[in-house]
Amino acid sequence: MKKLSPKNLLFVGRNWSTMGANNTFENLLKFFPEAINVTSKDLRGFDNRIYRYLKNKTGNSCYSSLSVALELNVLKKAIGNNIEIIHYWFGDHDYYYGFLFKKLFGSKIIINLFFSLEELERRMPNKAHLKKADLITCSGKAQIDYLSTFINSNKLAYLPLGVDTKSFRPLKGKNNRDKNLVICVGNNRRDYSTLKKIYLILKKKRPNIKLKLAGSLQAKDNFINHPEVEIFPFLSEKKFRDLYNKASILILPLLEGGSSQTLNEALSSGLPVITNSFPNLLDYTNTKAVLTFQPKDFRSMAHACLDLLDDDGRIDLMSKNARLHMLNYDNAMIKKKLMSIYTSYLGIKINEGM
Repeated sequence: MKKLSPKNLLFVGRNWSTMGANNTFENLLKFFPEAINVTSKDLRGFDNRIYRYLKNKTGNSCYSSLSVALELNVLKKAIGNNIEIIHYWFGDHDYYYGFLFKKLFGSKIIINLFFSLEELERRMPNKAHLKKADLITCSGKAQIDYLSTFINSNKLAYLPLGVDTKSFRPLKGKNNRDKNLVICVGNNRRDYSTLKKIYLILKKKRPNIKLKLAGSLQAKDNFINHPEVEIFPFLSEKKFRDLYNKASILILPLLEGGSSQTLNEALSSGLPVITNSFPNLLDYTNTKAVLTFQPKDFRSMAHACLDLLDDDGRIDLMSKNARLHMLNYDNAMIKKKLMSIYTSYLGIKINEGM
């Protein structure tokens, strides 16, 4: 068993502006404050001819000039720092040339994958680089099943998407939920066309219904003829928490099924969820707090929402189940899981006191 200090770790990731201070990468950096990190905050002016050439050479639309800049910064920071593990937190976006660091520094290369199975096919047609990583940590078990058809299963591990259950929690001893308020949160993979159809049914059957959309840049065009629908492209983390605690239901129609921080935050806040069924989301939606339907099935989703809004007892029960379910995904538990993966798959123990 090889023992390492956190100073021998290098984490690579993006500081997504839409994900707030509690996004998974920010929490990873809090877990290992002594580790070296390369983040998008470090970057200045990365869209030039060379970066575009290296980006285009990959053949993958998920890999960008920003990704090239991150990998070049990994090279700069790894020099002279005895880096034993380079962990790409958003490996589906930012890892491609990193296998070269194995030859240069003898480092182990680990990449996280958050993409849905659909995105892995559509946005990453060239997957040769995945085989060159030492370990791939997957946010859904369906990813492991998919990748194991061309990658040795000994190089695949399940690392769920975590959530800060202390920040996202139900209000103690209070039920301030608005029985007429439903929300949709987030931007990526959202099916706003289906959401609009759901809303029109809700509005017809329940005229006092209110829909609020948060964290969305794309929803405005779909609701241009419905000024009563409130749209908030950006919200502070506190206002997100308030919204989760005020609403009665999160409606989350999806185009593809990648892991969802929105889903975890809502459930951790005790908010029932109506969404779509996708293989890679099953680990998170397999609870009585979530109702799943086939993609585009707006009628079933709308009527399920109406039934719930008329059943306070069921909403209360789903709220309790939601919170209990997400306690299994608390960030502290994800850290323990990550440390265990380092040990089990790589034979490396991280001694935080070193």
